[in-house]
Amino acid sequence: MIELSQFKTATLLVKIGNAVTYYRNRKMEDLDLTSVQSDVLIDILRNPGITASEIKEHIQLSQSTVAGIIGRLECKRLISKVVDEKDGRKVILYPAEQGRGLEETLKAIAVETQEFLLEGMDENEQAEFARLLEKSLNNLNRVRNNN
Repeated sequence: MIELSQFKTATLLVKIGNAVTYYRNRKMEDLDLTSVQSDVLIDILRNPGITASEIKEHIQLSQSTVAGIIGRLECKRLISKVVDEKDGRKVILYPAEQGRGLEETLKAIAVETQEFLLEGMDENEQAEFARLLEKSLNNLNRVRNNN
């Protein structure tokens, strides 16, 4: 029989991820955005002229998932796509005016989410939590990037 203690950390991380996604989705309902759509929009806001491939690498999503999100953001008129003059296969992404108008709201939701996540931790605990999460993510991304 498998004991909970054998996979408790992974289970907790999945639950934290689900809870963060749920919280962010609720906060973004009025914006007609999902948590992952906001992540892609934020990446485009931070990096105007970014490509879908670069977003895929930054956010660690599949190419088909990124393509679907970009399509939905374009339909919502939050981003615009421009074909690269040098390489017609490459699409360059820019925030549209309506997307730029959401930047402060998205930032506020991100800050609020982080505050709830870290509530009750002192500065040292917060830094250690972030360090350990990053280390764990790097470990898992090594596996993902080798496939």
